[in-house]
Amino acid sequence: MKKTLLASLITAGIAASPIVQAEDLQAELNALKHRIAQLESQLSDTMAEQASVKKDLSHVTLSGSADFLATASELADGSNTNDLDVDSVELTVEATVNEYIGLSTTLKYEDDGEDQDLFVDEAIVSLHSADTPWSMVAGRTAIPFAVVNGNAWTDPLTDDLTDNTDDLLLIGFNQGIFSAAGYLFKGQSDESKVDNFGLNLGLEFDNGVSMGVGYLNNIRNTDPFQADSLTDTDKVSASRVNLAYATGALALSAEYLQTGRFNELAEKENLSAWHLSADYGIDLLGAPGNLSLGYSQTDHAGMITDSGDSLFAHSRLTLGASRELNANAEAIIELVREEDNQGDDTDTLNLVLSTRF
Repeated sequence: MKKTLLASLITAGIAASPIVQAEDLQAELNALKHRIAQLESQLSDTMAEQASVKKDLSHVTLSGSADFLATASELADGSNTNDLDVDSVELTVEATVNEYIGLSTTLKYEDDGEDQDLFVDEAIVSLHSADTPWSMVAGRTAIPFAVVNGNAWTDPLTDDLTDNTDDLLLIGFNQGIFSAAGYLFKGQSDESKVDNFGLNLGLEFDNGVSMGVGYLNNIRNTDPFQADSLTDTDKVSASRVNLAYATGALALSAEYLQTGRFNELAEKENLSAWHLSADYGIDLLGAPGNLSLGYSQTDHAGMITDSGDSLFAHSRLTLGASRELNANAEAIIELVREEDNQGDDTDTLNLVLSTRF
């Protein structure tokens, strides 16, 4: 009897086992399906995020430039020098925030005789709409006083006299042939308040003629005038007039700057600088090229000294030629004659490989 009962139980267990195994297998399959559905959902979300990032990056552009310089100079005393430099490197990131707002940041390395890392040369936000002639720029950028026209690789003395990067707020207006811009900037001598301002007005005609004027209420509050020979704190204004003409391959430009009187200088002299340039586009050895001629001069700027040395030359003459090296690169050869305020000349030959992307 017991044997019969045990046999019956074994038989029933064997019969039920496939049913239990099938139920377990079905549960595992259901769990696996659920897990697969979760992974598919996560993958879909990840792909959507990646697509969103890719879409956002479409509003970001990256550009840059690098200039490589070989130079040889004959100094006033008859001695010679030469050098090889990575003259400057720039990396710019621009982003369109929306249809009205854009951002731009430029990192720069510039050879100035000292070791230095990349620094923030420009960081601005701009507001503009196609529906209005008004625009605004805020951030760190160059003070827009001098107008450097021409394709010479070496900047004119008008730029030396006014080169300055600072925190500013600029409001611009541009309609038809007329443009105007007013700006406030922090300045160097007193950063506790913003009381430095400038104004630019310009006209640009369809016949290739353009002209403009500019005003700066305090030029001594810019970098070039942080010299130990200037000890007064009175504001010294500056004004500018510029003229340009372009027709076909020829481009001509002229600029004149003048400051107010500096009380520290002999006879309270005004400082001035002027610049003339001519450029002509030609086919040079089978590729687009350019010939450039520039001459700039300062008056009374030799009295601005730092540690006994004059900060500005008396005159600078440049003669150059450039030729494209396929896309985004050009070779430049340039002769520069610079005369100091004692009448001594320095002649320099610059060979430049300029690249950009």
